[in-house]
Amino acid sequence: MKEIVERVETIFSELGYDIFEQEENEEVYQASFGKGKKYIGSFFIENNSNFLELAYTFTFDVDEERFLRDELESMLDICYEYGCYFSIMKGDNEIHFSVFSKLYFSGLNVESLGDTLEDFVDCTQELAVLFEMEEGDEGKDSEEVDRDN
Repeated sequence: MKEIVERVETIFSELGYDIFEQEENEEVYQASFGKGKKYIGSFFIENNSNFLELAYTFTFDVDEERFLRDELESMLDICYEYGCYFSIMKGDNEIHFSVFSKLYFSGLNVESLGDTLEDFVDCTQELAVLFEMEEGDEGKDSEEVDRDN
């Protein structure tokens, strides 16, 4: 797994991304990535896995469940357009909408990761527009966003 982590970090660096908040144990390596001080997403490398997984989470107050239900088809269309998939987890006080993309290690190079990242970032940005989020409101553990819906 160490070789793969080094390869992924090198490619992220070559593409101009910064890596921060790295965590590693025997089962998984995870880190956040961004440009400058702007968080763009996280990635995961699991032990005995064949792929790199990109992730981005939008967090909503449970009061916004109706909005999310109403926009579910649009959310699915946006993810499909960019080759991403998503999950929705509802807790007691929050709803987490996570977007993911995968890239298999066998095809991992600067060009393939660059293309995958471009689609992933475009997807999360289009979702942020759908959610009417302002700059700084989107992302992992984002603040509650007010909507008039």
